[in-house]
Parts: sequence; structure tokens; C-alpha cells
Amino acid sequence: MLIEKIIINNFRQFYGEQTLYFSTDENKNVTLIHAENGVGKTALLNAILWCFFKSFTPNFKDPTVLLNNSAKDEGIKNYKVEIEFEEEGKKYSVQRSYSTVSQDTFRIYIVEDGNFKEISNPDTFINSIIPKDMASYFFFQGEGVGSFTSKHGGKQIKEAIQKILGFTVAKHALEDIKKVKSEYSRSLQRADKDGEIATIQKSIDDLQSTLTEDKKRLESKKESVERYDSEIKKIDSQLANSNSEVIKAKNRERASAEKDLKEAKSNLLRFENNRASLIKRYAAYIFAYDISIEALDFIAQDEFQTTIPSPYNETLVRKILKETQCICGADISVGSEAYNRIHDLLKTASDPDQERRVIGAQGILKDLNRKSSEAKEEFEFNLKNIAICRENVSKFEERLKNISVEIQGTRDIADIRELENRRSQYQLRLNEEYRSIGNIERKVKENSLLLDRKRSEILRLQSSSTEVNKYRELEKIAQSVENTIESTLNSTQQNVELRIMEKVNLFLSKFVRQDYKAKMNPNSFDIRLYDRNDVQVAESDGQALLLSLTFISSLIELARERKNASGQILTPGAIAPFIIDAPFGVLDNKYKGNVAKAIPSSVGQVVFFLSSSHWEGTVEENIRGRVGLEYNLVAEVQAEQENKSEDFISILGKSYPTVRYQCAVDRTLIEKVGSYV
Repeated sequence: MLIEKIIINNFRQFYGEQTLYFSTDENKNVTLIHAENGVGKTALLNAILWCFFKSFTPNFKDPTVLLNNSAKDEGIKNYKVEIEFEEEGKKYSVQRSYSTVSQDTFRIYIVEDGNFKEISNPDTFINSIIPKDMASYFFFQGEGVGSFTSKHGGKQIKEAIQKILGFTVAKHALEDIKKVKSEYSRSLQRADKDGEIATIQKSIDDLQSTLTEDKKRLESKKESVERYDSEIKKIDSQLANSNSEVIKAKNRERASAEKDLKEAKSNLLRFENNRASLIKRYAAYIFAYDISIEALDFIAQDEFQTTIPSPYNETLVRKILKETQCICGADISVGSEAYNRIHDLLKTASDPDQERRVIGAQGILKDLNRKSSEAKEEFEFNLKNIAICRENVSKFEERLKNISVEIQGTRDIADIRELENRRSQYQLRLNEEYRSIGNIERKVKENSLLLDRKRSEILRLQSSSTEVNKYRELEKIAQSVENTIESTLNSTQQNVELRIMEKVNLFLSKFVRQDYKAKMNPNSFDIRLYDRNDVQVAESDGQALLLSLTFISSLIELARERKNASGQILTPGAIAPFIIDAPFGVLDNKYKGNVAKAIPSSVGQVVFFLSSSHWEGTVEENIRGRVGLEYNLVAEVQAEQENKSEDFISILGKSYPTVRYQCAVDRTLIEKVGSYV
């Protein structure tokens, strides 16, 4: 989508009909809109959102009051926004208006040779071009962009990724499928009444309900972990910037101890998991060890050797009797004393097959004996390392406690003591949440395995009832659909997380001066900065905003890549303008310049709403060559100037007023500035 122009009529600050054109030049893809605070930047951004989706940015005040005040005073009751855009070579006009007669009216027209042909189902059509769930990332309120890396940021990041991936429709479908499946289950139980199938199905339903609740609890616990961890990082940043060298040193010591503790816990978990593997691998050998010793002793007994295996082989004896000739060459006639004595040997001769089995048994028993010895060695090694790791965990935990006590005991620095007390409380809560997460995850795993067993069990049961079999088949189909959707969502999200972070770090390399990398926590989806030593950076407000801007830019690029995505489950992506209000916020001049330069090079059509504080300096230097059109929003007021100052903005060496006094009406006027072809 390329927006060509917006026509706004009596909407908020904009009295009468006013038109603003957007640059559609591929090389000069930036449209600049200058405006001081309160003049109408946010209103103009929300006029676009309202026209397309009848929605607003979170910070837009009084969204039910859209009629311009001056128009209202004149008795006018109608307002309207029209946007003309191009999509895949075709031109469209989107119109949303309000009147006391028709209330809200939304229409879309395809424009061919100046003729307007209305499109049916306009909401469906506009969502096929820009899905509503993705719109907030294209039409963006920059002043809130830092929230992606602040408290609850991970949750917003996860939602953003899922929306850009087109999860929304699929997730709604998933909920509907679960409801349908639940109804089939109830119908099956009613049809089977007190049968075994109904009993197992009831167990399945109960397990599914428990799993759903536990997964919700798990999500809530992970959000709490993210919140407490964020607060701890914030306090650590304050301690690291303390005026006290002692506190700085203690804080560095704690960071080192926490890194050691994390490594010790990781090693402990590795050896504990290995112990479980050893038990699984060697259990049979260990339990069979005593039996193998006794069996080997039994086979080796002398009396057993006189019979099996015997010094005479049954096959050899029978051959001699058959051929009536001794192995020495002497003839042995039937009935002779020699013949009879040889025949008697069959009573003690060994059976070759039995002999082979005994030899095989000896081999197996010897292997059992050898494996048992190996198991003993590996278990001793494993248990020794578990003990060492546990000792290290305890040592580092004690070290951290002592550091905290030392910081709290700092004299004459009350603020530091207060910070450390708060940190200790957050750490206690964080540890509690981690323990809860571990318990819930174990429960979820156990119930998931039990659920699989119950589903397998119910499939093996037979029923003579046609009605029962019908609902069983319907539920089976619903379960298959549910599994397909969930599998698609999970695999798609996992595949895209790596791509998102690759894009974030690519943008980051263009934005920041330090050697930083961004990493996403796979559990909480929280994105943080790390230095070259892989130590997390205590982000400033500017760095948090910068990191958030890289994430938004990455989302837009991902949506562009998914524009022509096919499939029956996920909604395709979108190509749309990046329209952002107050994008540079608390960034310093260097960062502002880097961001201003990088965004137009990375995304398509760009519209920046800028106040003079955001514009002047490095932003203009880095963006000027990409600007295709430029506007200034002027506040016109009826009041006398009196002692109020005249305010101006300098654009291309020329001054333009940002406010005019003694005007006919109170309004914001859109004025084109600069010289553009």
C-alpha cells in the first residue's frame, strides 16, 4: 500500500476540508509533518486509524469527541476522513464519515479513469490489505514505543510477533474448535451414559481443563518473573551508577557471583538430568547383578560340568554308533561289548544346542557383570559431581547474601540501604516464582503424559452404539484440527523468533555506537541489550527507546516479507507506510541521526510527525536527502497575541510560524513548506 493523500473535514483540530499529500517517490520516500505539541500530530495520526479501522492510539484523549469545536459552534454536525491509496497498481478511496442521519458510514471505492465503483464488504477488504491487528505497528505512537522493553514488555513483544505473523484469526478458530470438541465430548458422555468410554472421556475433559488452568498460571508466573527481574535490573543500574566506589565494587562483585551461581545451577541440573539417564540405562544391569554372579557360579560347578557340558558330545557318539566304526578306525559291531559301552555314553553326553545356549547364557551373564561395574563407576562419578555442584550453589548463594548484607550495612547512605532492601524483597519473590514455575511445569508434563495415555486408551475401546461412535469420530476430527492449528502456530513462532532477532540486531548495528547485541528470553519474550562480554546492559531510557524502534522496524520488514504468504491458517502480512508520531523521544542527537537515516532505508513509505525539538540537528542532516514532501501544522487562534511570543520553525533556512493570532476560527491549518517537484 502507498498512501497518496488524506482529505480531512471537521475532524478534531482540523476545521473545514484540508488535504495532505504523501510522497510516493521510491528514493524520496519520506513525508515530514512538523507540529508543536497540542497542534494536531496525534489527531492526524488517529484520523488515519479511524478512517481505516475506527480505532485509535492508546494515548488519544476523548475518542468519542471527534467533531471540530468551531464547526460544532456553527451548527455543523458532520465530519469525514478520506484516504486515497494505491495497492498492486490499482487506486482506491477509503471514506469514513459521521452524520446525525446515517451515523457512522464506511465505504471503499476502486477508482478507474476517474470513476468510483463501490466495493462490497469494505471491512473485509481493508483487512485483506492491512490486517487490523497489524495496524498499530504501521501507524505508531512513538511516545509509547519504549514500553516494549519496560515492565510487561515481553508480553507485548509476544503479542506483536503473533499479530504480525497473522495468528489472530487462527487463535480465534482454535478457541472455536475447542468449544466444538467440548460439545462433542458432552454428547458422547450422554450417549454412552455410564459406559467405560464416558468415564474415560470425563477424565480426559478434566485433564484438559486442569492443563488449561495450569498453563494460564504458568503464563502469569512468567510475567511476574519478568516484572521482578526488570525491577532488580533497574536497581542494579542505580547501584552501578552510585557515587560510592565501595557500592560500585560490591555491585560488580554481585554480578560476578550471580554469573557463577547461574553456571553452578546449570551444571547441577546437567548432572541431575544425567543421573536420571544413568538410572534408565543401567537399572536392569544393577538389579540383575547378584543373580548374574550366582548363575555364573552355578554353571561353573564341577558336578554340572560332568553332565552339561559333558566330555562327550551327543552328535559324535551317535555318528560312531551309526557308522559302527571308532574314531581310531577300529570296527565296532552292533551288540558287541564296545558298541554297548559307547551306547551307554549317550546317558551323559551333552546336547550341542543346549551347550550353545549355555555358552550364550555365560556371555550374557558376564556382560551383565561388566555393565554393573561400569554403572558403579559412572554413578560414583555423577554423584561426586552433583555433590560438588550443590556445594558450589550453596557457596555462591551464601556469597550473594553476604554481599547484600554488606550493602545494606553501608553507613551514611540511606538511599543505598533502601534500594538494597527493595532488591532483596524482589529477589525473594523472584525465587518463589521460579519455584512455582518449576512445580507447575512438572505438573503440566505429568498431566500431558496422562492425557496422551487416556486418549490412547479410549481409542482401543469398542462400542456397539452408532451414536457413541459418531461423536467419537467427530471429536477425533476436532482434535486433529486443533493439533494442526497448534502445531502450525508453535512451529511458525519458533522459526520466526530467530529471524526477528537477526533483524533486530541488523538494525541495532546501524543505530548504536556501542558493540551491543540484543537477545530475546525464549520464555518471557523479553528483549534486552548485552555487551561484547555477554553481560546485560542496564539500559537508559534512550537505549530502551532505541531497542524498541529496532523491534518495530523488524516487525514491519517481516510483515513485508509475508505479504504473499499462502496457507489456510495464518493471515498474510502487509506492505504499508510506516507512520510514526514523535519517534525520537529521549534519544540523544547521535542516536536520533542514526535512526533517522536507517528507517527510510529499511522500510517503504515513511511519514514522520516531528516537533521542533525532534527535528533540529542531526535528524535533519541525516534525513533531508530522503524527504519528498514536507508540511507545517499551524495553530490558528482567535485570541489576541498580547504578551504571547511568536513561535517559528526553521525549514531549509526559512522561518515558518507555528502559531497565528487573531484568526477567524480556532483550527489547525495544514501548510505545505519547502520546494518539491
